[in-house]
Amino acid sequence: MRRRQFAFWFGFGLFSLGEKLHLGGLDQLAAATMRLADSDSTGQPLPTEEQGDDALHWTAADNHSWQWFERQTLVDGRWKTTGITTPIHKHTGERYTGKTGYLDDHLVPKNLRHKSYEQAPDAHEPIEPPPHTADASRRARHGRPPSRWLRSLHADELRTWLKTIDVPETGVSGMTYWTHLTRDHSFDPMKIEGLNEPEQAKLHAAAHYGY
Repeated sequence: MRRRQFAFWFGFGLFSLGEKLHLGGLDQLAAATMRLADSDSTGQPLPTEEQGDDALHWTAADNHSWQWFERQTLVDGRWKTTGITTPIHKHTGERYTGKTGYLDDHLVPKNLRHKSYEQAPDAHEPIEPPPHTADASRRARHGRPPSRWLRSLHADELRTWLKTIDVPETGVSGMTYWTHLTRDHSFDPMKIEGLNEPEQAKLHAAAHYGY
């Protein structure tokens, strides 16, 4: 099994365990693990001290409106995400309260934690939530485009993830779901190849729901 597939299935296992045991902290670690191979982080990794045979470093990451730090661990020669800190809104400085289980900010090295972001968000840019959550702003624009995280998943990952959500049906008119997903919702045809029509329909509904 490829490391990318292993990371996804391990993350999905954590997600399922968290749902069964009602442990809110596991979903963030699961989400970070599931998106490891296609991370959308824009910051550059800064190494910190080594601990035993493993090494840790932290990466500053952000989207249109939020900024956070990702902890990564060196395993078998590859950096793997093992948690993220609470996202902080770039403009207001408010901490995200929609989820729990984030890493403590004090774990981040001081030189990186005190880093100031040079560019403030454009007031006209759509507000986006932390990764892996449905959002009203995306829903208002009918999921065009969906989150970068959702568009990063491949067919086998999408097929598994789609079984975990419940979203209202959203139909198409005058075209197939495939055409609509790839032309209007910015999905990569190579990544969604293999999804059957019901799966494409649910993916379309998920995009409209704000994922």
